Amino acid sequence: MMIVIHEANSVSGYQAIKEMNEKARYIEQKTQVENKQASEVDKNDGNTAEKTDDTSELEGTHKLSDKEKEKLSGREAREKAEDKYGDIPDHIRRMLERLEEMKEELDLVKQEVAELNATTDHDDEAQKAYYDSRNQYFMQLQLQYFETIENVKDAMKEAGITDMSILIKAIA
Repeated sequence: MMIVIHEANSVSGYQAIKEMNEKARYIEQKTQVENKQASEVDKNDGNTAEKTDDTSELEGTHKLSDKEKEKLSGREAREKAEDKYGDIPDHIRRMLERLEEMKEELDLVKQEVAELNATTDHDDEAQKAYYDSRNQYFMQLQLQYFETIENVKDAMKEAGITDMSILIKAIA
């Protein structure tokens, strides 16, 4: 009786090993096909016009086209997430980028004016004149910054964009 049970276990073990080997071969073939398709896309600089309906031993299964694979990879979604301005017109995008640059410049000039104010001898005409010129530049830059914010608001309204959080991101 023990011999029969042992032989039965050996047969079922053999079948399990055989099934695992078949699955491993299937996965390996699938990986090779995917690698081949990926290398074909690389060779064609991303052209997705390649034929993807080749038949294989997996008759009746659906093969993803390169376009479908690209969509499932999530790359486009990641790129949109990285693009903080979304789908807005280019002229507004440039205005928002300019706002960001102006904000950085304002911060630098503000810091410079504060340091000059602390270190300038206001009795010395040359130092006082330099401090006054930098302070004047800072105030003009601030006015330009606020005018640009108003221009962006107007451009967004004209384009039909009601979500002002885009503008807030640029000035925050």
